[in-house]
Amino acid sequence: MNPEQIFAVLSALLGEPSDPTAFEAQFVGGADTRYPVEITPCSRPVVPDEIDGETVICGIVAVPEDHRDAQSRTLDLSFIVFKAHSLAPVADPVVYLHGGPGGGSVESVRSLSLFFDHLRGRRDVVAFDQRGVDASAPDMDCFGTLAKNLEPIVDQLGGADLPQLETALVRDCISELTERGFDLPQFNTTQNALDVRAVMSALGYAEYNIYGVSYGTKLALEVMRSAPAGVRAVVLDSVAPPQIALYDTLFVPHTEAIFNTFAPCEADPVCAEAYPDITQRYFNLLEDLEARPLEAAGIAISGQMLFSIFSGRNDWSDPTIRGFTTYAPALVRELEDGTVDLITQIINGDLPPQPSAETLLAGTLDLSADEKALAQAAINAMSQMEIASDTASSALEQLEADRDRDLEPASLGEFFDDALEDALAGLPDRADRLAFAQDYLNLRFETPRAGALLDLVRAHFNEATAGRLASLIALLGPEDVERVFNLIATDNAALQTIMEGEFELLLYACQEDFVDGFNSAAGFGALVAELGYGPLMTAALAEIPSLFADCSEFTPIPRDNYLEPVLSDIAVLVLSGEIDTQTASSWGGLAADTLHNSQSFLFPETGHGALVFSQCARDIGEAFLENPGAGIDSTCVSDLRLPYLMPDGSLHSVEN
Repeated sequence: MNPEQIFAVLSALLGEPSDPTAFEAQFVGGADTRYPVEITPCSRPVVPDEIDGETVICGIVAVPEDHRDAQSRTLDLSFIVFKAHSLAPVADPVVYLHGGPGGGSVESVRSLSLFFDHLRGRRDVVAFDQRGVDASAPDMDCFGTLAKNLEPIVDQLGGADLPQLETALVRDCISELTERGFDLPQFNTTQNALDVRAVMSALGYAEYNIYGVSYGTKLALEVMRSAPAGVRAVVLDSVAPPQIALYDTLFVPHTEAIFNTFAPCEADPVCAEAYPDITQRYFNLLEDLEARPLEAAGIAISGQMLFSIFSGRNDWSDPTIRGFTTYAPALVRELEDGTVDLITQIINGDLPPQPSAETLLAGTLDLSADEKALAQAAINAMSQMEIASDTASSALEQLEADRDRDLEPASLGEFFDDALEDALAGLPDRADRLAFAQDYLNLRFETPRAGALLDLVRAHFNEATAGRLASLIALLGPEDVERVFNLIATDNAALQTIMEGEFELLLYACQEDFVDGFNSAAGFGALVAELGYGPLMTAALAEIPSLFADCSEFTPIPRDNYLEPVLSDIAVLVLSGEIDTQTASSWGGLAADTLHNSQSFLFPETGHGALVFSQCARDIGEAFLENPGAGIDSTCVSDLRLPYLMPDGSLHSVEN
């Protein structure tokens, strides 16, 4: 952070609270009366990168549960608008369609801010949690299901193995949501696509661009098919085309990532001679190590561990895996010989080598004594700047939190909730605590009223404790009572997490992808058997489709053309990564085949979500959005291809 940024954040935090009416008319009630907009505070922390109400705006858009029925109940979709850095932005923003299904984004303001900063030079960036997902689904939390299954859930949190629990939770949650009036078949990708248009219309954007990743690419393709009005251009990153039986082929991305790791070596005469048939040798090695593990750095090197190391390259946030492909053939060769030097370096985080300023000063640069002294002074100053920046960030976060508390001081509701928590801790028996927790959870969707709180405390505490809590309840006003009921969700967030992520995925996948045998346990098993893998790979893959049993609890809802390829003339940029283990590298080209105005790029050393892996991918994405109809200079893609380490210790470059 520079001083100007710090001063701007301080001015915003110490000045008057932001006034939503100060924004454009589209943010005051919304630009489309069909989809009302309400501005709300963004999830904290927002500083130091953003200023709530100035550089970033958050809120909710109300959309119909069924877009074909204007009288259907409404759903509140949580959104973020990151304002463009330019004072003269272009009119067409980028809307981010997150992956999943499930796993929203709007509660991670700072992560999104960093992720999309390169696109904000001239454009707003919009993100929203899809229907039924995270911040867009507070009323869909299955607290009744949690209450009903509380004891086994607590046991599972304690380490108990309860393989049938997940299916039971899914079954009970479906029943609970249906009884509460949710029309679960409306939670699908086609309704999501109509939500995209509704959100952008509500926020006043007549034309917009799409950036979708993973499931977000499937949603983007459905927007192009079902609701293309206003779409200027689309970026599909790590593509999951609707015509792919994704859950039958969950293993394909893993295997393609392995083939892509060794293919440049196998195609190069020098590398192929040094490491003949290296891909098959890797798969053979997995089985050999599983039967006879080696030991390195005190750790058993099994086939499963080696498989995990290769798959771990999909994690962009781990810098230690960058450059691993260089050593992959040599690693296979060493392990075949029983040598563990390279694998030990990997375990210790020494491979690939991570250069530092200190190592440069230690002799890798030819500097005079005076030059080394100046370089060391620069390094010291940079270290102090980093410390100062971290300190400023922490201070601003604390200031933001303090200001929030000052503007909305704690109510008696928080005081009562704390007293209730203390009383619960005083219950001596586990059965008594579980019984209280069940009744407490069951209050989540009841109408807030003091009488329900009185009933709760009188049912579970002795006369003295109940009397003390009843005295506090008598002091609660209507707003305090409502606050207590809202805290029930907050207090049990850890329990809800057990249900939320997996159920959000199943809600979509089971209803729309498991239709007419398109995905099935039988289909998955047949494709695995067809590959002819050894016992290790077959066993590892057999653990993947645990969702098949859970999907049997849902009723499939087929839709016309949904599982067909999307045909479109909209300008599209397709980005795929060679080592992506979540969406296969070949699927991008498959989607592009029917997108007649598309450009497709496959990036070496790139996993899931190409934009976060390299500046090359980010620059190509930005260039495309600036001029979707123009060709793109892709020279930087070939620069990502890594050399291979030869048996003699030299590095050998291969053709892209």
